[in-house]
Amino acid sequence: MKKPSFFSEFLANAGQVGSIVPSSVFLTRTMLPATLPWDKMLRIAELGPGTGVFTRHLQLHRSPDSRLYLFEQNESFRESLRHRYPGLPVLDDALRLDEVVREEGLPFDLIVSGLPFANFSDDLQSRLLQAIHDALAPDGSFVAFQYTPLLKKKFKTYFPSMETDYTWMNVPPAWVFRCKKTDDARQPVPHRSSRPFGPFGSRPESE
Repeated sequence: MKKPSFFSEFLANAGQVGSIVPSSVFLTRTMLPATLPWDKMLRIAELGPGTGVFTRHLQLHRSPDSRLYLFEQNESFRESLRHRYPGLPVLDDALRLDEVVREEGLPFDLIVSGLPFANFSDDLQSRLLQAIHDALAPDGSFVAFQYTPLLKKKFKTYFPSMETDYTWMNVPPAWVFRCKKTDDARQPVPHRSSRPFGPFGSRPESE
């Protein structure tokens, strides 16, 4: 199966794909360092995996006992991921995180995101962040990258415990947000909305 062209998908779906170039290995290592407690992360979700650069890294480092779920809205990327990783569940909507938690009976220890939040409406940003917050285990982690620091304030509304990082070694340079769901964190007001939801994107990556 021919891997979809990232550039062509960007041209066809500019609102879903955040950049015309793939994320770098330096960004991958900043997002997902080897020092993470991989053995304790038994439920992992990746939002907007695109062509799977982060997916490959997660596959290499996650525990054999863990379960990895991919959420990809772009149909071409989704079919490619299913072909390359036939053992992984690939869903079409990141807002279905709650479905997986209900079906599995376990929340996520780690949620990794390359979704281009800056491309989304304020309403959709809120829905996604609420869904991510609710799907995490009490001490779970949410890690995301963006090309602007402007969303930091909104992220902190849902995740007051946050560390930020930055790498020049990416095109464009990227901000990394490492968020922790803590017991003493202020619980955000649930954002209630009915389906269908608007489209949301895939991570700008390619191998």
